[in-house]
Amino acid sequence: MGGHNTDSIFKNREVLLPNFIPFNMSQRADELETINRIINESMEGKITNVLISGPPGSGKTASIKLIFGKLKDQYNALFCYINCFNKSTRMGVLYAMVIEFYKKVRPTRKMPSRRGIAYDELLDSFKTELEKNNLKIVVCLDEIDKLEEAEIIYDLTTPTWNSSRIQIIGISNNPLIFKKLDPRTKSRLFPVEEIYFNPYTQEELKTIIKAKVEEAFKEGVVEKEVIDFLAKYTFEKKGDVRIVKQTLLCSGDLAINLDDKRVELCHVKEKLNRTSHAKSIRLINELSQHEQFILKLIPNQGTYYPKLYDFYKSTDGKLGDRMFRNYIERFYKLKLINIEKKGVGGSYFITLNTPKNVLFEIS
Repeated sequence: MGGHNTDSIFKNREVLLPNFIPFNMSQRADELETINRIINESMEGKITNVLISGPPGSGKTASIKLIFGKLKDQYNALFCYINCFNKSTRMGVLYAMVIEFYKKVRPTRKMPSRRGIAYDELLDSFKTELEKNNLKIVVCLDEIDKLEEAEIIYDLTTPTWNSSRIQIIGISNNPLIFKKLDPRTKSRLFPVEEIYFNPYTQEELKTIIKAKVEEAFKEGVVEKEVIDFLAKYTFEKKGDVRIVKQTLLCSGDLAINLDDKRVELCHVKEKLNRTSHAKSIRLINELSQHEQFILKLIPNQGTYYPKLYDFYKSTDGKLGDRMFRNYIERFYKLKLINIEKKGVGGSYFITLNTPKNVLFEIS
C-alpha cells in the first residue's frame, strides 16, 4: 500500500478487525444486562450456567468479551474465554484455563509443562491451586458444539470444587446444543439460563454500521448510500455484523489503493462481488494446471457438452471423452459449474458459476 493516503480515509482501522472488542453494544443492552446479572449472582454463590445462542455475527462472542473485560478487575475471579474450535479436547480446555490462572495469579512463575502430565493429575493440582487462592471461575466455551470431548463439561461441574464452583457459559449458533449432552452432564449443568440473540433488524444494523463508520473512518469519507446499502445487504444475509466489518475494511483499503478520497458504493459492491466469489477463487487456485485449462475453455455464456469436448480436442487435448467427463463432473461437485439438460436429445448445457474474469483474476 506504500505511500497512499491511508490517513485521509481511516481514523481508527483497528475497529474493523475481526477480534476488536467494541466499547459498547447498545443493541444488545438487555442481553448484556441479563448475562451481567447472572455472573454477579454466581460471584455471590448462586451459580447458574448460561447458554447463549443465535445466528453468526449477532454479537454473542463480542458480548462475552466485553463483559469479561469489565468484570475481571472487579472480582477476585478467573474469567476464561476459550474457543472450542481451537481447543476441542478435555486437555486443551483445561490447559487453557491453567494458563489463564498463571497469568492472573503467578505472572512471573514458569508455566507447568503440558507434556508428560496426565489430565487427571493436572485437574487435581488445578483444583488445589484454586482452593488455596479462593478463586471463583467463569469459563466461556465458545463454539461449544466443536468440543470433541464433552466430558470436560462434566469434570468442570463436579461438586468437588468446594468453594471454587465453576460457572459455564456456552456459546453456539445452535440453540439445541445442550440437549445433545448425555443425561449425567445435563443434570450437572442445571440450572441453565438460555439467552437467544435475535438477528439484528435492518434498523439496528443501520445504527451499528453508522457507529462503526464513525469510529473507523474520518468524517465524511463514507457515503450515506454505503450505510443504507450495507444495512439492507447484511439484513438479507441474516444480520451478520462480521460481513459489515469485513466489507468496510476492504472497501476502505480498496479506496486507498485506487487513490480515491472517499469510500463509495462502487467500492463496496466490488468488494462484495469478490468476497461472494472468494470460495471459487480459492478452489481454482487449488486445481492443477490442466484442470484450470479445461475450465477456461467454458465460455461465459455457457456451452453444450459435446461442443466443449470438440473444442478441447481442437486444442490438441489428449484426454479421452470419458476422462474429460470426469473432470467436468469434478467441477460440478466443487460447484464451479452448473450442468442442466436442455435441447434435443437431452444434451448437457454447461455454465460457469463465477464469471471468468473473476475466476482467473491475476491475484
